[in-house]
Amino acid sequence: MNIDPELKKKIKLIVTKSRESLLIAYQLYDQSHYNDAVSKAYYGVFHALQAALLTKNLSFSKHSGVMAAFNKEFVSKGLFPKHFSQRIARLFRDRLVGDYEYNETVSHEDCQQDLTYAKEIALAIEEYLTHEGFLNI
Repeated sequence: MNIDPELKKKIKLIVTKSRESLLIAYQLYDQSHYNDAVSKAYYGVFHALQAALLTKNLSFSKHSGVMAAFNKEFVSKGLFPKHFSQRIARLFRDRLVGDYEYNETVSHEDCQQDLTYAKEIALAIEEYLTHEGFLNI
């Protein structure tokens, strides 16, 4: 398969942004900033989802569009496990709590679980991108 070098470059840049977000999420977690850590963890996954969607020439401006398209193009076709859908939805929901809620916060335990989910999803997407020839690490 002949993949456009510009597409590969763009995907690599997005994956780098994903990795940086996850790294910052873990740093924030270590400093007990759970709301912010969950937000950065979600964005780590969000960027990875966008990179995967680019392999199908798909791009969306809204978070709901990115999540729905990933589920349609990847999860429903068996390229990623079904539980990714629920975990991505949880990350999004917790990100909303962390970023916008005043009467509710993300707990240490929820943050820890979210970081585990985010890392699992982002790594799986990177493996897919590498396997399909879109990412050379």
